[in-house]
Amino acid sequence: MRVRRDPGVALWVAAGVCWAATFWLVLGSGGPGHHAAVGGQPAWPWPLRLGAPLGAWLVMVGAMMLPTAVPMVRMFAVVSARAPGPAVARLVFLAGYLAVWTAFAVVALLADRAVHALVASWAWLAVRPGLLLGAVLLVAGAFQFSALKDACLTACRNPVEFLFRHYRRGGAWGSGLRHGVSCLGCCWALMLVMIGAGIASLAWMLGLTAVMVVEKTAPRGDRLVAPVGVLLLVAGVSLTLSALLS
Repeated sequence: MRVRRDPGVALWVAAGVCWAATFWLVLGSGGPGHHAAVGGQPAWPWPLRLGAPLGAWLVMVGAMMLPTAVPMVRMFAVVSARAPGPAVARLVFLAGYLAVWTAFAVVALLADRAVHALVASWAWLAVRPGLLLGAVLLVAGAFQFSALKDACLTACRNPVEFLFRHYRRGGAWGSGLRHGVSCLGCCWALMLVMIGAGIASLAWMLGLTAVMVVEKTAPRGDRLVAPVGVLLLVAGVSLTLSALLS
């Protein structure tokens, strides 16, 4: 009975479904490459040309971000337990959170298409695929040391303080949006790496998800921020120099 009432279990199940869908998209449906998964098929009707790649981004976001939201959602279940309609309040809170990441998925899809259009039209860049990933890794690595990263990570790592400051009864939607914005502010640069790596890159997805989950939920996860930043910067410099010298 206690397990049934734990919203964290539902989030982990949803994340598992997203991961299963991701593996199926990448491996089970003929192993689509980055262009197939994101760019769509030009022969499809326009709703599918937009909806299918957006769906792929949403599945990826769900797989990577839902596990990081478990502590906050569990704490929200506690503080909203005596509110009128607590189950509805929890769903509204989660809907606000997901609304922010859905907006990110739309922006990421548009950015991804713009980047690939640039690569397709610029032969010099097309023969240096490592340059794009290297540049994104440099951005992600530098962001690890920013004040915004620190502030947003602090908010995500302290559910009690966050909800004490921002949640009032009847304000589940706004609190969910605030948490989504904090989560986005903490993780957007790491998620941006998937534009350079391609959403069909399961190794990058697994690695980045592990980093974000540990950073946001482990007792000393904030100590991982600087080492990850250094690794990303080193990898970015290495890939960029290799691409430029090739």
